[in-house]
Amino acid sequence: MIESDAAVARTLSTIPVRASRRMTATEYHVRVAEVLNFFDIEAVGDETGIRYGGEGVELEDQPLEAVVRILVGKRFGIPEAT
Repeated sequence: MIESDAAVARTLSTIPVRASRRMTATEYHVRVAEVLNFFDIEAVGDETGIRYGGEGVELEDQPLEAVVRILVGKRFGIPEAT
């Protein structure tokens, strides 16, 4: 985890979120990609992971990407093979 990811994780740990159900790794990747697309970060999730379009995630968008992964994981449980 890079330093900005650690800061994001510390901040998010103060937000009370409970997992509503357990999702598969594929569902997790698809859900994260869907949310990232709302922020104009081109992403596609499938059983192999998340693929980013173009040159990947811009440096300024990396904290947002980390937040989305953490929040989706907290809400739906982080699957074993992510």
